[in-house]
Parts: sequence; structure tokens; C-alpha cells
Amino acid sequence: MLSIAIVCLVVLGVGALLLWLPTLMRNADGKLKASGTFLVKKIVIKGNRRCLRSEIIKALGLDSRQLIFSFSLTRARDRIKALPFVKNARLYRRLPDQLLIDIEERQPIALFYLEKLYMVDAEGIVIGRVPSGESLDFPVISGVSVSEWRSRPQVWNKLLKKATSLLKLWNERGHKWPEKIAQVELDEACGVTLYTTGCGWELQLGLEDYRERLSRWRQVVNVLGEKAASVKYFDCAGESSVVAGLQQAQ
Repeated sequence: MLSIAIVCLVVLGVGALLLWLPTLMRNADGKLKASGTFLVKKIVIKGNRRCLRSEIIKALGLDSRQLIFSFSLTRARDRIKALPFVKNARLYRRLPDQLLIDIEERQPIALFYLEKLYMVDAEGIVIGRVPSGESLDFPVISGVSVSEWRSRPQVWNKLLKKATSLLKLWNERGHKWPEKIAQVELDEACGVTLYTTGCGWELQLGLEDYRERLSRWRQVVNVLGEKAASVKYFDCAGESSVVAGLQQAQ
């Protein structure tokens, strides 16, 4: 009987605590806000270049008199990550009244033409329109219309990711090459085709094995030497071959 009585008392005590807990918390919040000690008074943001401070603060969703420990850092981080240009965000509380935000932005490596120019990062993520008046020296990816993009986004997103992976590979390996990439054309059947500056070569690279195909192409260019300048296109999409098409005689 004594054990049952103790259990009943514990249950009643826990129940009463749960009933009164919201009131106790409201009273505690009210006293803390009145003291002003733990209110968020300073927000320090680092790493943001394109994402505006005002947009980040708005995404936090804080009250005008927000206690430093009474909101979810995880949910606030997720809202910030949903902003254009933001790849990742880290949030830290620094008691008694500071919030630190470290932003990692997506960095463009190409421009994507879809009636207007958009910036694209190395993961093939479209990160935003090119700001008015800003001149960016990146290769332009083209070959898809707005209607195609909207009707089959999965197909074209996959191709866009292939294009940016190829650009990333070129940037890693091609820094000593005299040619740079001016344009990338997407085609659902033929895959990815590059157009270079200087000699104006057309490199048909298909849908896969870009590292091996670029290595094969460089070997052919090295063998051709000065004669490579007379080549119009290189078809590198074959399994083990490179076909070179000559410029037409003027």
C-alpha cells in the first residue's frame, strides 16, 4: 500500500508540474526579458558576399525581444540555407546576448542561359540571376529552352550537373592549356559539347568519362602540334577514339 501511495504521489506531482510548466516558463521568460540580460542584442554575420545581411536576419525569424536561448538554431539554419547563394550556415550562441552566423556561399563557375543569364555553381545548382550591371567572365551554358526546362527539369538538371562537373575538371587540369572554355552546349542525345576560345575548337564529349576523353583529346592535340589550329572539331565521344574534322578551306 505504501508503494502504491508513493507512486500516486509521484504521478500527481509530475502531472501538476506539467500543468504549471508553461506558466512557470512564461513567468521566467517575462522576468528575463524585463531584465534584458539574455536578449539578442548583437548579430554578427561572416562570409556573406552576395547574400544580404537584411535577408539573413529576416530568415532568422526572431522576435523583436528574442531571448538568446529560446529559439531553435537548427530551424533558423535551415531557413537561412533556403536563401539564394547560401550553401551552408553555422549558427552559434555567445552568451549573454550575441548570435554568430558563419555563411558559406555558393561560388559561380558558369553562366546558364535560360532567356536570361543565371549563375551556376560547381554542383550544377542555379544560384541566382546575374545582377544588373555586373560583368562575369565565366563560360556560358546553353542549349535548353525555358519550356523544355520547365517540362522536364530532372533531365536538364542532370545534364547541367554533367556540364559543371566537366567545367570543374577542366579548371583542375586545364590551367596550363592555352585554350579556355567559352561556351558549353547541352543536348539530350549528344550530351555536352565545349567551344573553346582562341582556336575556336568544338569538343564533342558526350555524356560520361570526361576525364579519360579529355586526356585522349590532349594526346591528339600534342601529336598534331601546329596542325591542330586547322581543326574545327574533335569528336571525343567514342569509346577509344578521337575524330578530328578540319576547317573548310576559304
